[in-house]
Amino acid sequence: MITIPKKVEYSVVFIAYLSKNRQDVISLTEAAEKLNLPYRFLGQLAGKLKLAGLITSKEGKTGGYILSNDWENKSLYDLIEALGENKHLVKCLGSNVCARAEKCQMRGVWGRIESGFTTELKKIKLKEL
Repeated sequence: MITIPKKVEYSVVFIAYLSKNRQDVISLTEAAEKLNLPYRFLGQLAGKLKLAGLITSKEGKTGGYILSNDWENKSLYDLIEALGENKHLVKCLGSNVCARAEKCQMRGVWGRIESGFTTELKKIKLKEL
């Protein structure tokens, strides 16, 4: 079965927590404690989410993170791309074409599955989390 990487899973949990606390700036310490997530790992994820424009930060003693202004328009696919996890289901669908590609009976099947999966990820908006 296909598994979701921890960084995607934890980022979804973090985004959902921020969305439920829209009026508050949430510190990493608070988020890590409330969500039972590793602080350092969450910090790395927050940096990637900030670079992608999904969240913004406030510096200082009362600093932390909030969702960006247009977060509701972003999809689960956008989040996965921000984390660098936009990978193909099988290597032959990427730039690594295997020697069997021309005669492979499964390549088309994997392509259809991947296409459907990508389409669904793009439909799911972060505001639905």
